[in-house]
Amino acid sequence: MINYQEVLQDSNVDAIELLTPTHLHADQSIAALEAGKHVSCQKPICKNVDEAELIAQAVERSKKIFRVTENFLYYPPLMKAKELLDSGVIGEPTMVRMRVVVAGFEQDSDLFKIEPDSSKWRLDPKLNPGGLLYDEGVHKYATAIWWIGEPETVSSIVTRSDDFRIEAPSVVTWQFNNSNCLGVFETSVAPEMKIRSSYYAMDDFFEIQGSAGTIWVTRCSGEMLDLPPVILHKGSESVSYQVPMDWIEGFKGAARDFVDGIMVGQQPQMDVEFSKKVLQAALAVYRSSEIKAPVDPSTVT
Repeated sequence: MINYQEVLQDSNVDAIELLTPTHLHADQSIAALEAGKHVSCQKPICKNVDEAELIAQAVERSKKIFRVTENFLYYPPLMKAKELLDSGVIGEPTMVRMRVVVAGFEQDSDLFKIEPDSSKWRLDPKLNPGGLLYDEGVHKYATAIWWIGEPETVSSIVTRSDDFRIEAPSVVTWQFNNSNCLGVFETSVAPEMKIRSSYYAMDDFFEIQGSAGTIWVTRCSGEMLDLPPVILHKGSESVSYQVPMDWIEGFKGAARDFVDGIMVGQQPQMDVEFSKKVLQAALAVYRSSEIKAPVDPSTVT
């Protein structure tokens, strides 16, 4: 079996894709950058801000490409929503709503049956700072920042379940910086409600409300709603957009952007600074719930 150091020492290897536990990301990313490799790291970037800053320093020294793999930013329905938003068709955005319902599979699936010991690290707060609001939440915070901008303050109520990874029901709200727009991210669990899915048994729903209309994104990995993946509402008028909506498309797009970036020397989406801001937003959620007060993500260290 080839170990990681052997991969880094291989002159035929130009780039590394890290799909390892989060607590290994910082050391492995820095080692790869110092070995002269481009790095694509699965989200989240790492487990704390100090580690993110060390990665940023390594990126600066190496002059190599580093990005966090964020499939949501390449998922065609979410990309279409971004296109519509930027076109001004719904006017000034005033509210972004994101909802996750963790449910049960409509039929038995072997897709995510894993070895019991393989996820033990997720239950150790020294190795993994959170559950659903961290691991899944970074997708939502990244999407919100991509769509509208950075959060100025974050407020949250985090519920700890027996399995702390679920963290539902919980709610996160935020005020976008330099904008009259608010954001809401809700999580809930419905184990007795079965939904269709080729991937995760969970339903995601997105809504962007503007002064002149509304955009819905109705489908991600789950297939609970029999609706077009993107719907634009303009009062009495609705327009549907049929774009590719297989969940794998986001991962394909992310892979293409990384490879294309290497080929032409262009930074892909989710560079180290963007990824650090997403991490700070995720950590601010827990801090806010702990102190029962709003938190400025930029102050989270």
